[in-house]
Amino acid sequence: MADGKWVYGLTTDAAVADAARVVLAARFEVIRHYLPLAVEMSDDDPGYVHQLRVGTRRAGTALRAFAPCLPRKRLKAARRALRGLRQAAGDARDWDVFRAGLVKARNRGVGDDARPAFDFLLGYALGERAAAQARLVEAAAEVGPGYLADTTLLPARARPPKGDGSPRTFGDLADAHLGRLFADLSAAVAADPESPDALHQLRILAKRLRYAVEIFAGCYGPPLRAEVYPAVERLQEVLGRVQDAAVGAARLEGLRDRLRRAVPDEWGRLGPGVEGLIGDRGAAVGAGREAFRAWRADWERVAAEYPLGSLRLERERTPPAAS
Repeated sequence: MADGKWVYGLTTDAAVADAARVVLAARFEVIRHYLPLAVEMSDDDPGYVHQLRVGTRRAGTALRAFAPCLPRKRLKAARRALRGLRQAAGDARDWDVFRAGLVKARNRGVGDDARPAFDFLLGYALGERAAAQARLVEAAAEVGPGYLADTTLLPARARPPKGDGSPRTFGDLADAHLGRLFADLSAAVAADPESPDALHQLRILAKRLRYAVEIFAGCYGPPLRAEVYPAVERLQEVLGRVQDAAVGAARLEGLRDRLRRAVPDEWGRLGPGVEGLIGDRGAAVGAGREAFRAWRADWERVAAEYPLGSLRLERERTPPAAS
């Protein structure tokens, strides 16, 4: 099954409620596909958990965009179910990333003094990943049935948004929703964040914009997908590496303190490798900051050359072929 990234078949003059039914059904179907795979077969392919996590984020973006079309009680239930699945999948995915980082570092070559730490950390990460998988299974059992029931019915319950100023067409909603997200991202980029936490918040804004562009791209000309979207995607990738390094360093620092207290006699054997990995993660955060600055200069060019308003299609157009 495809990952359901792009939404096809909608034009600028489609009614908002009709668009909501199409988009929500597509986004919810991705989660229905990957949820059992992530629960039952993640050992065979860790990508199932990753796709589930991304699927919940894309569905969350769709719910935010079409919230005015949906009954409040049903909307709240769907959000609650998505949040539970996203958090459980995120926990498991973070340990997959941590373990993959250890393997990558080991494959680059480590000294004899670091090998005990790598052996210990790989076993530790495997145990934490197993615990995270148990939490994912529990979350799926707890919220999965409700999610399946709610999201099967929710798209059909979409109605035209109320209020004189509410968007009536898919194109009008695209302008309003993407306009806000572009403004939010631009303001956050202009603030030139430095700390890992601030960069992580910027990454969240980039994700929201990216996933919204995947919904509304059919309302705009080719540069939105060919120029603007890749720039946002690059930002997400750059800041993803920063976040992975920052989270990894924090986990290693916490584990270092625990090891010193719990098994002080072993610290002399484990310390060199743990300290080395903490240093590597810190260097990766610094490299990520530099990569962000380089990206920022390119983004200023893209944003100036392709302002959102200039890309809007004012008439119905044939949707692009699926790729």
